[in-house]
Amino acid sequence: MSVSPRDRASVPLLHRPVTVHAWDDVVFAHWRHDPEALAPLLPRGVRPDVVDGSAWAGLSSYVFRETAVPPFPPSRRLGSMTEVTIEVLTVDDRGRHGVVYRTVDTNNVPAIVAAHALLGVPYTFSRAGGRRRGDTLEYRSVRHPDRWAGRLRSVPSLRVGGPARPRLATTVRVVAGEVDDSALAAELSTRAGIHAKLLAQTVFWQRQHPPLVLRRARLDRLEGDLPAAVGLPGLFDRAPDSVLVLDGTTVRYGWGDVVR
Repeated sequence: MSVSPRDRASVPLLHRPVTVHAWDDVVFAHWRHDPEALAPLLPRGVRPDVVDGSAWAGLSSYVFRETAVPPFPPSRRLGSMTEVTIEVLTVDDRGRHGVVYRTVDTNNVPAIVAAHALLGVPYTFSRAGGRRRGDTLEYRSVRHPDRWAGRLRSVPSLRVGGPARPRLATTVRVVAGEVDDSALAAELSTRAGIHAKLLAQTVFWQRQHPPLVLRRARLDRLEGDLPAAVGLPGLFDRAPDSVLVLDGTTVRYGWGDVVR
């Protein structure tokens, strides 16, 4: 039986969860893209997911308030972090609609080590942080050029006066009370898992969460060079085709399954 995009991530995990996270103040910005241009950026066994006639690349940012590794209780100190990502929406031959992260920028060193070694997800160290002011979400992530290759910066952020220091800044202002329950919004935000290259294999990490209550948002500012560093030059040269925000949800990840 087919599952609607809205309920895609409500499917029970095949095994007990590996990790459980509380996601807060989530921003989704997506751009229509040429499938042929995105295909070389993906691991073996997956292809760009064509939704509403287009492939899609995206920027997402959110705050982890706590992380649990069952059967242990949640840890706010170890699990609290901000993540800023560049991603491509994907699908495999089994019809699993996922996402490939081209980068996940965060300041949580244990998460970076674990993601590279165990998950195959390309985490990168940066000074990342986020805050909320009323209906405005602000994120800032700056990579350290002295420690990491390139001078790369990534930010969803509010400009409150004066020049912004980061080269990439994003400001998202929520349109209060305007819920977007369209099929397109669900397709772009509700992905059943992560497709990742782990050693010589492509692995699908199943993701589970309740149906999302999404709101439309206005993007006040977006600039920077992070997309060019991960194979998507010019992504920020035009406004996103979709901007959505989510107040929060609880996300569970299951054991990885090899994509064949």
